[in-house]
Amino acid sequence: ASCLVGSDMCIRDRFGNPLLRGELQEIVAPGPIDWLPQTLGWQIFGLVLALGFLRRAWRIFRVWLRNRYRREAQHRLRQLGPSASASAINEVLKLTAMTAASRREVAALTGKIWCQWLQTRTPNLVFSTDTLQILGDALYDPQSDLSAAQREALVQQAHLWIGQHKDDHGFG
Repeated sequence: ASCLVGSDMCIRDRFGNPLLRGELQEIVAPGPIDWLPQTLGWQIFGLVLALGFLRRAWRIFRVWLRNRYRREAQHRLRQLGPSASASAINEVLKLTAMTAASRREVAALTGKIWCQWLQTRTPNLVFSTDTLQILGDALYDPQSDLSAAQREALVQQAHLWIGQHKDDHGFG
């Protein structure tokens, strides 16, 4: 191979694979992009957003704690089983009502007044007329015989009332 006159590079050096000659220069990549906000406004916005999230989580947690008595009442109703008496169901409802309102307001209620009070505590009427009659009579005749359909309706409506009733001590 001949070299050109007046040139310091031979023709042979201009052709071929440049990787083999070692003339490559490494490319320098730019640094990573920072995902954190760079200005004070975004940092304040992020702080306000985080505080709003924490406040909302705290409120949800407080409501969850406050509704613990509802979960316990539902559990007690399930524990009574299919042979639950009307007076036992009434007892669970009374305990739940005393937690939701005040003992002073609820403890003395009996009969029709108790049944009317139960109806006023939910946005929708939960108890049927027959069920209310059973609940009102259960205080005076705890051994009253209920059919399976009456018992099932009473338990179902009691579960509904426990889930929907107004709580005077609730967190808005």
